[in-house]
Amino acid sequence: MPEEARRDTVDTVVVAHEWLPETYVLAWYEAAWEGPAARDNTAYFRFLDRMMDHGFGKVRKFMLSIAGTPHFVASKGSELWRHDHTHGTLTYREDGPHGGLFTLSDHPYIETPLSRASIAEIYRYAAALTRVKEVKENHSLEGNALTVRITWR
Repeated sequence: MPEEARRDTVDTVVVAHEWLPETYVLAWYEAAWEGPAARDNTAYFRFLDRMMDHGFGKVRKFMLSIAGTPHFVASKGSELWRHDHTHGTLTYREDGPHGGLFTLSDHPYIETPLSRASIAEIYRYAAALTRVKEVKENHSLEGNALTVRITWR
């Protein structure tokens, strides 16, 4: 993990900044992928899901659980995105009754295969928290945008 990211997020008892650089989040992803997850997708995605459980906030997680469908939650995606991120553009459009398409542009999460897979899993897991079944994701880089298709039953 880069020294600056480690100093500001691990070595310090109190995080002194309201906002931390996205590069720190990406450094955490890399460290988890290379370290405890040992480059295993199942272990790594389990880490991301637990990160969402602990970092997304109990109130927002509860709201997801009673929201009904992923469409409702996704319609609030830009607002939720802006709550936690200073830049990047997130859009969503429905793709039938059991699917939707997220598009993320102008953000560091689209720069590497690991960061793209990470944010796609986070969207998938957020949809799964609405209690629909068999939530799957498929993502691809299209120009300067990441598209993430979420489907469910």
